[in-house]
Amino acid sequence: MATAELHNRLSEMVCTGDSMDLMIEPESNRRLHERLRASDLRWLKSARLKYGADIRVIDISAGGMLLETKKALAPDADVIVELTGPERPILIPSRVLRCRASSLGDILTYQGACAFKRPLSIPEFTSKLTSLTEAPLEPTARPAASAVGWQKVVARFNDGRTICGYTNDFHPSKTQLHLSPNPRHGESTIVPVSQLKALFFVREFAGDPTRIETKVFSEPSRGRRMEVTFRDNEIMVGSTLSYRGEGNGFFLQPADPGSNNLRVFVTPAGMQQVRFL
Repeated sequence: MATAELHNRLSEMVCTGDSMDLMIEPESNRRLHERLRASDLRWLKSARLKYGADIRVIDISAGGMLLETKKALAPDADVIVELTGPERPILIPSRVLRCRASSLGDILTYQGACAFKRPLSIPEFTSKLTSLTEAPLEPTARPAASAVGWQKVVARFNDGRTICGYTNDFHPSKTQLHLSPNPRHGESTIVPVSQLKALFFVREFAGDPTRIETKVFSEPSRGRRMEVTFRDNEIMVGSTLSYRGEGNGFFLQPADPGSNNLRVFVTPAGMQQVRFL
């Protein structure tokens, strides 16, 4: 089980950062993500604000969305966007960045922008995974950056090494990511994805070393339920919306809602087999 084993290996772990809460990605960074029109999401049937009004998706990325609604949204308000498709609805905690009046003929409407509080993982954003190439780990100097948009991750390698730190540039289509000990300044380390068993997006670097994760779904899951066996024979159970077949990496949501792992990116190099449940 990922969390338990990760805790048991703390003596081998090189932690490159201190505790910091996940923050919302700024608009300038969201524009770096691939943006899709609603018509590109063929599975999307409807969208609304949970406990609120229906909305029309204008475009969407992994970091946020542009939408239209008949009711004004308050800037800086916390909302939950609900996307409905052929399976269970996708709920996305978000923050309203702006909202201004527009018009649809003689009907007054409002156009707004929301930033997602965690990256949206859907097949359209993970289907362009490229082949991964080996590269040595090496430090590289990067300019000081704002702490906004950085996430806590634990990178576990196929050779047994583990590094934890902060990243703000991971994407399934990239062959590498940067890990930084401090997201506000300092040197970062280049991590080649092809050498990873998996990349764990975590609540805390240490978590609870005494906790044992359950492999049973106690709550409704998003996507297809599966069991993943890694090359080191570790087994993880969860659900996925982005599995594209052998040779592709994908995100896995742990079955245990109390897991220290928020989500896990399973790499082609780390995966031995998958079994749908």
